[in-house]
Amino acid sequence: MQERTEEIRAHYNADPAKEWNRLKKRHPYEKYITVHMMDRYLKPGDSILDIGGGPGQYSVHYARQGHDVTLLDLSDENVRYARKKARQYKVKLTAVQGNALDLSAFPDESFDAVFLMGPLYHLLSEETRRTAVLEAKRVLKSGGFLFSSFILMFGGVIYGMRDIPQTIFWPREQPFYEIAAQGKGTSMEAFTFANLTTVSDAEALLSSVPGLETQTVFGQESILAPYQHTLAARPPKERRAWYDYALRFCEKRDYLTHSEHLMIVSRKTGR
Repeated sequence: MQERTEEIRAHYNADPAKEWNRLKKRHPYEKYITVHMMDRYLKPGDSILDIGGGPGQYSVHYARQGHDVTLLDLSDENVRYARKKARQYKVKLTAVQGNALDLSAFPDESFDAVFLMGPLYHLLSEETRRTAVLEAKRVLKSGGFLFSSFILMFGGVIYGMRDIPQTIFWPREQPFYEIAAQGKGTSMEAFTFANLTTVSDAEALLSSVPGLETQTVFGQESILAPYQHTLAARPPKERRAWYDYALRFCEKRDYLTHSEHLMIVSRKTGR
């Protein structure tokens, strides 16, 4: 499948608030678990490049923690929204429009940490996904950490069961469910053009890049993704208790496919 850059840009330009609210209102546990895990590796004052940072949920969060954050996103509207949120929260944030496949505006080894938490969802070929990882690694300082996120193929099955279970009868959805049952990933048109991967394929991508050493692999929703609506109906104290309990499962390999999103944390060990 050819890259569909303009369609993807248009999708995110249409409603930048939707992604901001996804992590704030609909899937707060995803951000809760992700930030908890990332904080293991980030040091106070680290410089961060957030590639594909969308409307700025993670960028603004870490700017509020005192980090020097630069957000780069394909969507002009996401960039504008991130700047708006930075002003709202009274934090310094550099936000620029750009493409994960070309980080030539940034010198080699210029950031302590790099987030690649969106582009790998939407780069449809193995070659372009590897290019994005190579570019992210290039601008990362030696000894720094790369945080790479993926949409899991089985996450699509979870979404179908949880939100639109009647899709199990829809003829146009049968190829997707069949590929998932075979334990494979695919690139396809979903909410927009997207790559849905398996745990092993995501790991293979990162291990194919010399000079990156995997530190951990975890499910960004841990065991909670199938229970979004159940959790939403519970009191805040109860929800928080389940979030904390889920942290105990997020790195356990047996439970990785309970998540819709996977993160691999890598340390740069060489050029």
